[in-house]
Amino acid sequence: MSNLHEQVGLSNEDLRKIRSMRPGTPIDLQITSASTTKRVRSEFVGMDGTRCVIIRFPDESKWGSLRDFIYTDNSLVVRYILEDETGEIIAFKVRVTLILSKPSHLIFTTFPLSIQSHDLRSEPRAQTRMAVTLIDTQHNAELCVCIVRDISLKGCRISIERSVKSRPSIKQNVEMQFKDANGNAFLLKGSVMNAKSDEVWFYYGLKFDTPEEEVAQLLQKLMLSTD
Repeated sequence: MSNLHEQVGLSNEDLRKIRSMRPGTPIDLQITSASTTKRVRSEFVGMDGTRCVIIRFPDESKWGSLRDFIYTDNSLVVRYILEDETGEIIAFKVRVTLILSKPSHLIFTTFPLSIQSHDLRSEPRAQTRMAVTLIDTQHNAELCVCIVRDISLKGCRISIERSVKSRPSIKQNVEMQFKDANGNAFLLKGSVMNAKSDEVWFYYGLKFDTPEEEVAQLLQKLMLSTD
């Protein structure tokens, strides 16, 4: 994988990205034998805290015999796409610790010590932790206060604490009310495109309906650059 940024050690954000995988998430496995390397597809099954990762053994009727590639103590590279949330390819290396054939054909591995990530988005995004008010445009009513995690001319990603009861729904039209350093309020209109969650936060991807020129002016006023 080219143009990857490697994180040495696992930060809280790295752990969040790993824990964003849900059972059934498609994954790509890079596996190596003494003579060659191959890529196969499988799916994530689960994990036991930070002790191990569990992966479904790839379908050998589709990929051929894998006994020379997947065995105890051999290493493999796992890749998956965090497309709905951050638009990233995430990769990590683990070591096989156990292979079960019954009741299901599963691979148990060590927990990753580091991850690599590569942004898939075509447009740059400014990273931020700005608090904004989210408004339901249909009823002109305040939904909640959320945190803008990143923002571009076309959209943004927000997070809302799980304890908050009034939250947006998919396809809902909303407005986000920003305030600059002088307390002046600015509005961006958009629609909710996707949602995910972890133990602490709900994450939503928003697509802006506001013209890009107006978004760019707002970002300049807020001193958020996406260059």
